Amino acid sequence: MAFKILSFIISFCLLPTAVWAQTSQRATVINDGAYVYKDADFDADIMMQLKAGGVYTISKGKKGPFYKIRIKQGVLGWIADSDMKVGVIKVAPPPKPLDLDKEILKKPVKPFETSRFRGIAVEMINYEEDTMGEYRNDQLLFYGIKWNGYNTMFSGDIYTDANLLFHFGAPKYYEELTGHPADGFIFMANFLLETVAPQGENMMFFYGFGPMFKYSHFTVAVDGAEQENFPADDMNLGAVFNIGMGFRPTESLSLRTDFKYHWEKNKYFGLGLNLGFAF
Repeated sequence: MAFKILSFIISFCLLPTAVWAQTSQRATVINDGAYVYKDADFDADIMMQLKAGGVYTISKGKKGPFYKIRIKQGVLGWIADSDMKVGVIKVAPPPKPLDLDKEILKKPVKPFETSRFRGIAVEMINYEEDTMGEYRNDQLLFYGIKWNGYNTMFSGDIYTDANLLFHFGAPKYYEELTGHPADGFIFMANFLLETVAPQGENMMFFYGFGPMFKYSHFTVAVDGAEQENFPADDMNLGAVFNIGMGFRPTESLSLRTDFKYHWEKNKYFGLGLNLGFAF
């Protein structure tokens, strides 16, 4: 009688283990921090997290997307099938998180020809006008600002180049003719529609044309019975043509040089330089 009772107790205790052994398999955790749930439900309580590379015994069958897993003798739970791979395999350690103080995440560099720039412009112009009975010219230096690129002056897929330029003072031929220094200023504005031809990542050629506006105001001293000052004002509309090349030494900086032909009441040439900043 005692022997039968002992046999029953042993069978009762060992039977679940034998059944589990026949319906289970070895598997490896493939995701670091995998959750073990109390039930086969993602909303169930979380028992623990497992490290990648750990080998455990799981059920051969699944309940939905879950395997039953044995963490240790007498401790069972449920784990998602996406976190396990059947068999004993080698799992690479998870990558270390980026230290943002040391790692620089670079954004893609915008193509040079599609970037917008604004900055300072300098132009040497062989300025010409019809004054005091004939055409006269002088090399004058103009300073100003420039905008160039797509979507600068107006929206659209048109590359534009706009300039506002000033020269303070009067051409030297007034002083040569009157013997007295002249004073005044010249203002020029132009707006060109350009065609660009990329020559690599940071270089391009361009050419274009567009309208221009010029206004000049000079005060000229003339000897008579006594010295008198006369104003000389002139305002013209015309066109300007250009051809040039641009370089981009850094992503936010542009260097451009171009040759211009101004065509209004008078016709004259100019050579421009520009330092632009991306915006």
